[in-house]
Amino acid sequence: MQREIEAWGIPTISLSTHPPVTRRLAVPRWVHVRFPRGATIGEPGRPERQRQVLLDTLRALESIEAPGGSVALPYRWEAPPIAWRGQALREGVST
Repeated sequence: MQREIEAWGIPTISLSTHPPVTRRLAVPRWVHVRFPRGATIGEPGRPERQRQVLLDTLRALESIEAPGGSVALPYRWEAPPIAWRGQALREGVST
């Protein structure tokens, strides 16, 4: 979908918690967020930080020049781990 939108001249960007998968998908631009899968903009209850993650993601549109380019955002998960089916979800792990 991103490639089609880009073909119309509209820049797009993805947030990724799992860079190997994102690279395989060959999205036009993306940022790496070091958060568990399913919590792409950060911890619940932290609207200011979530806003900052989104603003930094949009700013990355200006700095990523080559197709497939990416930027790693500096944020780290600070809340207790998120659990799915009794297992803690970790950064970059797909279950």
